[in-house]
This record gives sequence, C-alpha cells and structure tokens, in this order.
Amino acid sequence: MHFITENWLVAWFFLLFFLEVLIYKDIILTGKTKKHWGVNVLNFIATKLVSILLIVPLLSISSDNSSHFISSLPYWISIPIGVVLLDLSGYIFHRLSHELEFFWRFHEIHHLDEVLDVSTSLRVHFLEAVSHALLNVLFIYAFGISQECIAAHALISFLFATYHHSRFKLPLNIESKLSLLVTTPGFHEPHHDVNIENNQSNYAFIFPVWDYMFSTYHQDTFKKEWDFGLSYSRDVGAIKSLIKPLSKDGGK
Repeated sequence: MHFITENWLVAWFFLLFFLEVLIYKDIILTGKTKKHWGVNVLNFIATKLVSILLIVPLLSISSDNSSHFISSLPYWISIPIGVVLLDLSGYIFHRLSHELEFFWRFHEIHHLDEVLDVSTSLRVHFLEAVSHALLNVLFIYAFGISQECIAAHALISFLFATYHHSRFKLPLNIESKLSLLVTTPGFHEPHHDVNIENNQSNYAFIFPVWDYMFSTYHQDTFKKEWDFGLSYSRDVGAIKSLIKPLSKDGGK
C-alpha cells in the first residue's frame, strides 16, 4: 500500500476545501460551520491513528493470508475487480449501519453534521472504521484481494468521499447523468436529510449501481432541497462525538 502518496491526498482535500470556502464563503463562514470543522477534524485524527495502528496491518495480514484468487490475475483485471468488490462491501456495511442499532450508534456521528461540506467526509467514528474494516477483511480473505487493490480502493474512496460530501454541484442535466456511473454531491444529499425515512437511501460510496440494484435509490434525488442533520438530535461537540456512541444515550 506504500505506493499511495499521502501528500497527494492531503493536497486534493485542501484544494477542495479552500475552493469551497472561496466559492461558498457566504454560507460556509458561520459559527456553526466552524464548530463542525472541529468535530470533523478530531474524528479524522482519532480514526487515522486507529487506521495506522490497527486497520492497515489487519487488512495487510488478511490479504497476505487470503486465497489470492483475484490477486493472481493480471493487474488490469484484478485491481478493477477488487475495487468493485470492496465498494460492494462498503455499500453493505453502510446499509447495515442504518438498519442495525448497534452500528448506527457509531454512524450517527457522521449524520449529526448539520453542515455538508468536504470536511464531512472526515467525520467517521474510529470504531465505525474498525467495524467496516472487519467486513472488508472477510471480502479480502474470501476473494483474495491484493494489497494493491486495497490501496487503489482506499485512494478512490477518499477522492469520491471528499467530492460527494462537497458543495460542488454540476448543472442538473450533467450531474443526473454522471450519477448513473459515480456518486455525486446531488446524489448523496438525500442520504443526509434530517428525516430517517429519507436518509435510509443512496448508500453508495463510489458506484451508485448498488442503490439501483438493491432498490435503495431515493426517487426524489435531484428533485428537492434537503435539510442536513438528524431530526431527533442537534449536533454535538468534538469530544462528545467520540464518546457518545459508548454512552447509554448513544444511537436512536
């Protein structure tokens, strides 16, 4: 996984971040937005530390000890297949995070964000990241997904997560067609609506095909405005966002 240059990912994030602030400064430079940046950054730091210490070694070991079925294929075949399979794993886990209360306790932190921007992609509770990694381990071990596939998926997921949480919308006729292939901001917005009946939809990370295939596409996508957050709770502070899932009042 060493061939992914972290500096390029950092540069990509800050490029989107500063462009977003520059273009949408009237909306973004508010007290609520500045508060949410603190929550998102703290969650990112905690998840990054857990990733370095636990998740990356775990995925590497599972790949080394897998069946090597897919990894034995040529790169031009194995990497696309591996990326698609790991994206399917992400769709499954994301959907379970909404349908099972235990997983929702951790995923709720992501949905408490009342401001959707590029930094929202960083707001992943570290224990949610661990749970997601465990499902990925099953896919990696069962299908023999290589470390190169894992790295490629991590790179593409980061690029799309930062993009589809951002405010950078394209003209509707273009974005609606593009969203048939990849997840876009307009496609992802219903998933962050305050009402649970709306946010249990459009789960895709990279490829929206899973939502079309498994009937979780929201029929009002691109047709209305959405309010972000959760109807039953306001957002929490940075420290509380780390401990809330572990408390008695965590979850729905």
